[in-house]
Amino acid sequence: MSWLFADIIVSLQIVKRVLQSLYPMSYRRALLMILLAVHSFLLNAAILTDSLKTQYSKGTFHTYCEVLTLADMQTADDVVNDFISQFRGDPELLFEWALKGVGKQEDDEKDAVLLVLKSTVYDPQTSVGTIKTDIVVPGLTTFKDVDIESKVTKEQLNDGSIRVIVDVYYSNSFLKKAYGTYHICPNGSDKVILKIHTYIRFGWFFDLFITQRRYRNLAEFRVDKFMDNMRKESERRYQIQKEQKNDK
Repeated sequence: MSWLFADIIVSLQIVKRVLQSLYPMSYRRALLMILLAVHSFLLNAAILTDSLKTQYSKGTFHTYCEVLTLADMQTADDVVNDFISQFRGDPELLFEWALKGVGKQEDDEKDAVLLVLKSTVYDPQTSVGTIKTDIVVPGLTTFKDVDIESKVTKEQLNDGSIRVIVDVYYSNSFLKKAYGTYHICPNGSDKVILKIHTYIRFGWFFDLFITQRRYRNLAEFRVDKFMDNMRKESERRYQIQKEQKNDK
C-alpha cells in the first residue's frame, strides 16, 4: 500500500498548486473535500482487504484467515449447511468445490509436503468423518493411507453470527492435535465476513521436520484456498439469487 500513499501525496500537492492558482480564497475548502474523499476510499480499501496470518507458540500453529464476502447471511449459511450436509452424507462432493485445490499447490517447488487426498467417509453413528490421504515428503518418505478423523458441529451465537467447530481428535504420526472454528459474521445487508481459526500441533516426526516457513507452504495456503472456495460459492449463489429477482 506504500506506493498508493506516495502517489496520493504527490497528486494532492499538484492539486493544491492548481487550486491555489485558480481559486486563491477557496482552495482549502476544495482540498478538504478531496481529502475526505481520499479518506473514504482508503477506508473502504482497508475494509476490503483480506487477512491471513499464522502464529507459532509452544509447538502449536495458529492460523487466522478473514475474507469479506459479497453475500447475505442466509446465502453464506446455506453454503456452510451444504458443506456440513455433504461432509456427513457424501463427502466426495466436497472435492468439487469446498476442498477443490487444497491437496496440492500449483507451484511444485513450494510443496515441502504433499497431501494426496484419496477419500472421505462419514459414520452417522459416531458423527465422525474420516479423510484418507497419502502424505508425501518429497525425496524423503511417504506415509500411505493416513486417516484424519474429525467431527463438525454448528451453533448460532447471540450476536447473530454462526460458528462451526471442527475437532480433529485422532492422534497419529501426522497430527497430534488439531481443531478449528469457522464464523459467518453479518456486515451489512449484502456483505458478510467469513473467519476461520485453525490450531495444529503435529506428530513427533512432522514436529521436527516442519519449520514455520514450511508450515506456510503446507497448511496456510490450504486454509486460504478453502476460504476462497467458500467465498466464491457464497458470492456465486447470491449473484444468481439477485439475477433471478431482477428477472421477475
